[in-house]
Amino acid sequence: MSNLNTELNTYREKLPTLLGQIGKYAIVKGTEIVGVYDSYEDALKFGYNKFGLEPFLVKRIAPAEQISYFTRDFAQACPA
Repeated sequence: MSNLNTELNTYREKLPTLLGQIGKYAIVKGTEIVGVYDSYEDALKFGYNKFGLEPFLVKRIAPAEQISYFTRDFAQACPA
């Protein structure tokens, strides 16, 4: 399993214990939540200081995932 899949699964498993901190940012490394920060910038700073260039996940704590849809106007992008 890739690092990202492991960390996403860890976040999902630990989410019930994190819901008291909605809107903050969790740092996930492997199978552990290593910290929770008020801002994305603070979480990134901590992550890079602790892990350097090793992969880690910063995830905003929310009770549900926000789904985003992206589309293109293909008629404009590919003139016939």
